[in-house]
Amino acid sequence: MHTRPPIQFQIALLVAFLATNAARGEDTAAAETFFESKVRPLLIERCYECHSREFDEAQGGLRVDSAAALAKGGSRGAAIVAGDPAKSLLVKAVLYDDDSMQMPPEGKLKDEEIEILRKWVASGAYDPRVDDTPDAEEPQIDWRQHWAFQPPQQAAAVDRIDPRSDDPIDAVALDRMAREGIESSGPTDRETWLRRVYFDLIGLPPTRDEIDSFLASERPDAARRVVDNLLARPEYGERWGRHWMDVARYADTVGYAPAKREPRLLESENYRDWLIRVYNDDMPFDRQVTLQLAADTIDPKNEQGDLDAMGFLTIGRRFLSNEDIVDDRIDVVTRGLLGLTVQCARCHDHKFDPIPTMDYYSLVGVMKSSEYRDDLPSKLALFDKKKTTDHPVWVRGQRGNRGPIAPRRFLTALHGDEPPKFTHGSGRLDLAQAIVDHNNPLTRRVLVNRVWMHLMGKPIVGTPSDYGVRTEQPVQVAVLDDLAVDFAEQGDSIKHLVRRIANSYLYRQSSQVAPEVVQRDPDNWYFARGIARRRDFESLRDTILASAGQLDLQKGGAPVVISDGSPQSRRTVYAFIDRQKLPALFRVFDVASPDAHEPQRYYTTVPQQSLYLMNSPFILDASIKVADVSTRGLPTESLDQKINALFLRVLKRQPTAEELRYAIEFCQSPIDPATVPVSPASAWDYGYGNFDETRTQVPDFKRLPHFQKGRWAGGPKIPDEHLQYTSLTPTGGHPGDVIASVRRWTAPQTGEVTISCEMKHPSDKGDGVRMSIASAGKVLFEELLMNSEQSVRELVVQVKEGQVIDFVAEDNISTAFDSYQWTIQIRFQSDRGVIADFDSKTDFSGNPDGKQPRLLTRFEQLAHALLISNELTFID
Repeated sequence: MHTRPPIQFQIALLVAFLATNAARGEDTAAAETFFESKVRPLLIERCYECHSREFDEAQGGLRVDSAAALAKGGSRGAAIVAGDPAKSLLVKAVLYDDDSMQMPPEGKLKDEEIEILRKWVASGAYDPRVDDTPDAEEPQIDWRQHWAFQPPQQAAAVDRIDPRSDDPIDAVALDRMAREGIESSGPTDRETWLRRVYFDLIGLPPTRDEIDSFLASERPDAARRVVDNLLARPEYGERWGRHWMDVARYADTVGYAPAKREPRLLESENYRDWLIRVYNDDMPFDRQVTLQLAADTIDPKNEQGDLDAMGFLTIGRRFLSNEDIVDDRIDVVTRGLLGLTVQCARCHDHKFDPIPTMDYYSLVGVMKSSEYRDDLPSKLALFDKKKTTDHPVWVRGQRGNRGPIAPRRFLTALHGDEPPKFTHGSGRLDLAQAIVDHNNPLTRRVLVNRVWMHLMGKPIVGTPSDYGVRTEQPVQVAVLDDLAVDFAEQGDSIKHLVRRIANSYLYRQSSQVAPEVVQRDPDNWYFARGIARRRDFESLRDTILASAGQLDLQKGGAPVVISDGSPQSRRTVYAFIDRQKLPALFRVFDVASPDAHEPQRYYTTVPQQSLYLMNSPFILDASIKVADVSTRGLPTESLDQKINALFLRVLKRQPTAEELRYAIEFCQSPIDPATVPVSPASAWDYGYGNFDETRTQVPDFKRLPHFQKGRWAGGPKIPDEHLQYTSLTPTGGHPGDVIASVRRWTAPQTGEVTISCEMKHPSDKGDGVRMSIASAGKVLFEELLMNSEQSVRELVVQVKEGQVIDFVAEDNISTAFDSYQWTIQIRFQSDRGVIADFDSKTDFSGNPDGKQPRLLTRFEQLAHALLISNELTFID
């Protein structure tokens, strides 16, 4: 094992895990897909008639049919300023804010069309178009000679057989390195490998007992037994099902939903649970694909639960335009399964790849010959229409501009110039069979590359969803092809594929490497070393919960909200994904966007991550719990034993002598309040009661007894028998009949608070709600709100340690229509220098233990430092 540096705890509390801004990796393929599927069709349909060479028009001197023409602009100057929509004349014109510049003149674009242009410009205005002149022709590439369109071949035997290798892919890869003068980093230590394989296969860390058992084993097959054990655990399916959810653009809401339309995507969780099940059962991949595209022909009554597999098609965003829904489904099928950007042929033949527009509209016919039915046994399924039809090509992507009829069939490049027409209903079953056909050179390469990426830290093919002719042959293509051939021969078993890679020498390599190797292969395309990886969001959150003894391993079921401050201990794979309002927490930690198919995650390092890990109620609560659970049963006076137990609990090892010395010194040092975090969630209580006769305090305050689905109330049903409608939520609540709902905040120290509130009674019915703020025998604010709203700005109050501030909502005369909204922000500054921010929405908690707000103890601070240390948040 390599030596670990000591942890300086006093410094760690202030600077642990502080991050520097790092640019998100450029995703050219995604930018191109957005341009070709959204921007180019819009420009063609709404702008070309007056501003393109095709129509021999350049009104105002402006053409919009090439990147150069847009940059040059017209009589008013450049049409776009990449990255700045506010300064781009094109965006200004479509907004209609300037009477002298309103385009198109026949009528303003739809809001969603304007947003497409604004988003395109804001993201850098990627535009691959060149002027259509004879001297600017794109070089022609013979796609038939391109590596990805050739059948994969088993790797040929190599002359150099490395003694460290026991798999042909190791020999092939090491031989390729040797020919370039690149030396492997060598194997990592056994404990690091164990952490790595646990993370990759189940997303959770090994226990100390599991580590000790593995290190003590002298069996030559000990590592293989570990891999087999992890593949058999139900957590494997949760881990790998989540990977495919990125591909399938999984979410639990439809996206934009007009008023009176249900935003929830009903039964979305059934697709997630289906994925987890089939990964655990090791359902062959060709069977998985067939069910995800055409389960209605195999399990039409959902007797096997396989009809839910069609969520792959239907789980995407529900656009206002049916054409966009169809386009999204074509995209997830072709990029997700074939690695081809067929979506780019919506308006014209693909600029580079062998995908004519006719191919795109062949698939449009397939998708449009499918429909939902109210009587389906799964809300995720599609069935064939009784009358299935082929679809015409829409010239330049313009609806109604009819071209020739496109017969429903497979892509011409993958099935000859004249593929047979689909004959089974809509053609989805024929499509699935063509995709998984063993003569198709792409499908298994694409899948193997995705599995390799999740295990090795990066893909062999750098664009996992684009194998078009501009994708260069990867240096380790022989490894990719050998795995693809073996994958097919082993019955498309993903577990076999994972097992093979996880047992390879390449997977065991150390992430510590000589500088000259980095210089020769800075991006590690030869895979001469392991990659030190940060835990993804799911694994990080689950690991923290496991360390605190709070992880709930219950399987399946309805999604749970984990971002509203409510305590949730389910695995993160079961988190509720709101497509339209994806929580900032998910975006900060680089969770895949559910808006479209996501080829791979790009990991950023930004300050918000550090701030969350240092200050969020989730991490502070976990610090308290891990400090408690790790030392239960130990004598209170035995500080060194407690520290040892804490290290074992979090980092799965004992501290070094130096770390132990620093930890003891730290735990015995006096607390400087200016450096200690306050747990925001513990400052709030949720209850009910009434003012006394003076209306200055609530002497009979009691906590609401029941928390369910993000709401405190009197019981599981509302109205409750005793407390009626009395309830509190993250953003408001409801009073009872002569029972006020009371949100109570308690000062952690003596100091000063500054209160700001937003209050609203939204209903135009009823007689309103009386809102009051009271503390220490004084009424600080009181107002009756009736179909109105009110703000409080920077109300300053001096408080003593333990003093409460009550936010009281009372009915006026009746409780009818008395739901209210009330969000509260409190900035606290103690007389000893502590500054803390409290927010009634983000701090909202279902924790029933009623702990008084307090600073973390020194030992809890030590637990906090370990939970956010690089040793826990990184794998190697």
